[in-house]
Amino acid sequence: MARGAKRKGASSARPGGRSSGGANARRQQFLTRAARVFDVPEGVAEALMSQGRRQSLRFNPLAGVSRSDFEAEIAPWGEALIPVDWCEGAWHLDLAPGEALPDHLFSSGQAFIQNASSFVPALALDPKPGERILDLCAAPGGKTSHIAALTGNEAEIWANDALPARLPKLNEVLSLLHVRTASVTAHPGQFIDRFLDGPFDRILIDAQCTGEGMFDLRRPVTLRYWSMERVIEYSRLQRKMLMAATKLLKPGGVLVYSTCTLSPEENEASVNHLLSHAPDMLLEPIEIAAPGLIPARTRWDKESFDPSLTMACRVSPSRFMEACFVARLRKDA
Repeated sequence: MARGAKRKGASSARPGGRSSGGANARRQQFLTRAARVFDVPEGVAEALMSQGRRQSLRFNPLAGVSRSDFEAEIAPWGEALIPVDWCEGAWHLDLAPGEALPDHLFSSGQAFIQNASSFVPALALDPKPGERILDLCAAPGGKTSHIAALTGNEAEIWANDALPARLPKLNEVLSLLHVRTASVTAHPGQFIDRFLDGPFDRILIDAQCTGEGMFDLRRPVTLRYWSMERVIEYSRLQRKMLMAATKLLKPGGVLVYSTCTLSPEENEASVNHLLSHAPDMLLEPIEIAAPGLIPARTRWDKESFDPSLTMACRVSPSRFMEACFVARLRKDA
């Protein structure tokens, strides 16, 4: 999801620490769950969650520079830029240590750094010019700017984030990337239907979460604040956000729900809760040829989910992709 600022769900630094015994138990609990999520042995899960990941580059057509001129400028880096064949105008960065692209490409808003997994939600949303679109958890702005780029800045975009402290960074990114918005607000997502009037053609919920997809098990601090209590806490928040946002979606409209975490409680279970309480919401397949996409789970522990959840997907972590979850739903017309 957008990089360059603290991601949604990332743990804030807190004073104090925990015992090494507690840390080891926490690590083992997380590792056991990760292995079950991906249906792999624990050793494989540990390798998946212990690899360094490279970032990716997205060309921003809103900056007023042609794609051909931009590509000519980055051509000297040749093999260090690997085209992302499933996302137009994007490249994986495989730069050598100490190597960097020209600063002006970023300071002018021509290019933006993200992890490639964060391209998937905006592509799944498939926004169109002229539509009214809500990005419910917009900060720091990477996905909002991607939506604007996909629509040529011709959509009515409402960018919201629940934490007012995130708005300066959100506004900075949107300004840098030449994004036109109808409104930038800081309303609580779980009560968004009380603050905004619908309907919206499309809604993106890149929800606050435990951020497990960004964990690096080579770093002991990565699990310092992880716990099942936090998983359940976020799951409750996500269910409320989904229910509130659905009320603002027009019949026939599309809602995309995404997280950067592994826990089924925050992913499949949250979507399943929506399907159970909003029968007019239907899952649709995600037709993106990104590598590592696997069907979402239909069972976790003793809980069975709606069989249609196989149309949602997870991204298995790899060198260029952080683990994430994406579901696309449409409101029955």
